[in-house]
Amino acid sequence: MNSLYIINNPQKLSEALPFIGENDGILLIEDAVVLATSDSAQTHCKNQFALEEDLIARGVKDKSQASWELVDYPRFVELTLTFDKSITWL
Repeated sequence: MNSLYIINNPQKLSEALPFIGENDGILLIEDAVVLATSDSAQTHCKNQFALEEDLIARGVKDKSQASWELVDYPRFVELTLTFDKSITWL
């Protein structure tokens, strides 16, 4: 069963990583999108996404790393339907 982990706080990613499998997905939203601008947010997960609107709102879209796929809100919804379940780390 593949899960989509939705992370909204940068500090929460390290808490979630032990539970995230290679075929799961990570979606960074809100303040957590700053992790997509740094090489330090390396994960073992193949499916890494960051909400583009939140990157724009924080003025860091141009700094996003290629390993993170930028998604819009319609794609966010699509991801929640693609994965078997969604888990939000608050």
